[in-house]
Amino acid sequence: MESFIGRSLDVTAIREQRKKRLVFAGSVIACIIACGAIFYLLFQWFINREYSSYSVVETVSVKNGTSLNYVSYDGGVIRFGRDGVTAADSSGKSLWSASYDMANPKIDVCGESAVVSDVGGKSLYVYKGGEETGTEFTVDYPIVQACVSTQGVVAVLTEDTSSNTIYLYNPFDSTQKLLAEIPTNVEDGYPVCIDLSSDGSSVVASYLCVTTGAAQSRVAFYNFSDVGKNANCLVGAHNYNDALISEVCFLDNDTVCLYGENGFYLWNNMKQPDETVSKEFKREIRSAFYGEDAVGVILQKDDDTCQMVLYSTEGEKTLSVNVEQDFNSVQMYGDEILLYSDSECQIYRTNGVQKFSGEPKTRISYFFATDKRNRYIFVQDSKIKIIKLKS
Repeated sequence: MESFIGRSLDVTAIREQRKKRLVFAGSVIACIIACGAIFYLLFQWFINREYSSYSVVETVSVKNGTSLNYVSYDGGVIRFGRDGVTAADSSGKSLWSASYDMANPKIDVCGESAVVSDVGGKSLYVYKGGEETGTEFTVDYPIVQACVSTQGVVAVLTEDTSSNTIYLYNPFDSTQKLLAEIPTNVEDGYPVCIDLSSDGSSVVASYLCVTTGAAQSRVAFYNFSDVGKNANCLVGAHNYNDALISEVCFLDNDTVCLYGENGFYLWNNMKQPDETVSKEFKREIRSAFYGEDAVGVILQKDDDTCQMVLYSTEGEKTLSVNVEQDFNSVQMYGDEILLYSDSECQIYRTNGVQKFSGEPKTRISYFFATDKRNRYIFVQDSKIKIIKLKS
């Protein structure tokens, strides 16, 4: 028969083992919490890190560079002029190029696709992502504006002596190049601008109307799916009696931003368009910009200062910081906002932290983000410089 002394020893041993397990578990939990805290602090330091200088990692000389225009393109840059276009990656390496002859070339980019149109002329050059070369084609009437989708579908606004028409083309389809034709009605007014959704399924157009004796804007929404297979593919329209809509842009396939002189308006659901956000300001709008899920404005605050304000697509204010008023360009790339003038550039994160501020010695013509972390592109005179930020 087991003695009471033996049982007492067993109970004591079990208690000691349990105590050791509790201490071990507590140590593990404390270690996990400490590691999590360290990781969080390191992560916060990383995403809020500020940079004070930069180094030039690559310089590309461009012939006749001062006569060229530049736009951001798929993590790199496109340069274009009257006689041709060239796309380059974030290292300055040429991706594709084409020659043409245009008097007044303008470009629109969507993903890897791009269209260069001769505004006032009749020719276009279209490059579709993944293709080795692009294609050229002409339209029957002078071009006012052209937009491209990711698939290379192009919306072209043309001007005739008596009317304007929006055409939808697939220049890479030899059997059915013309997809849709939308004539402008007299009551719609004069078309000011258009934009095409990235999937090529919708077009939004702003018209200037003077039928009532006072200038006003009318915005029309067109859809090319089965829903829009009615007269002229029109699925919605709205009159802005007190606001002139000067620019329209798709944030995604189903969200449109309309910019007016005093504010902006967001519309959702391009099959049954509905205005979801309306923001109007009493102060002057100096600049406006947008990203995939945000809309921003720079408002005049006083003689020397402006206020940069960012809104979500639900209309919630997510950022408000003071900036200098002499910046002449602002663009949004992912979670960063780039501002620059001839002599200065700044980078803000969307959480309000200023990532970088600098004054390059050479005049800045363009300033772009790339698809590589902390690498950006300066266009200065006839050179493209790839820079890397330094602490």
